[in-house]
Amino acid sequence: MDNLAARFEALGLNPQKAKEAAGNKKIAPVLDALIAATGQSAFGKSAGMLLYALATTAAKEATPHAEYVARAICSGRIASAEQLAAAAKFCRGSDPAADEASFDAECGVGVVVSDEQIAASVGGVLDSLKDALLAERYRGQGKALGA
Repeated sequence: MDNLAARFEALGLNPQKAKEAAGNKKIAPVLDALIAATGQSAFGKSAGMLLYALATTAAKEATPHAEYVARAICSGRIASAEQLAAAAKFCRGSDPAADEASFDAECGVGVVVSDEQIAASVGGVLDSLKDALLAERYRGQGKALGA
């Protein structure tokens, strides 16, 4: 169990969380298999947390092709929790190795949204609602918040 905990700490888990994961009979073997599938022994914190999230998801529900997704995480193709959720959903219905282009498209691989793009998009929505918001003040907040 100490050996597993040490391997799990390499993911960026704190020692307490690594020991808990190593002692969990459902998560430990899945996480250990995912680490082995990547062929790596050291991970960046982001990749480590995504691998842990994948292991907890795969332990709860059968996630086919989890090892493929683990390798995609370590290669940087899957870099966010949203992409991981999309990858798990894709893998329940398709084989990502057989159709990598569809996998990449469904998971948003290579899609990067800058802070400036987000600010511009939000600003555009608020500008389109500006007159109504000024006229209705606090009564009109639901429109701006999507209600």
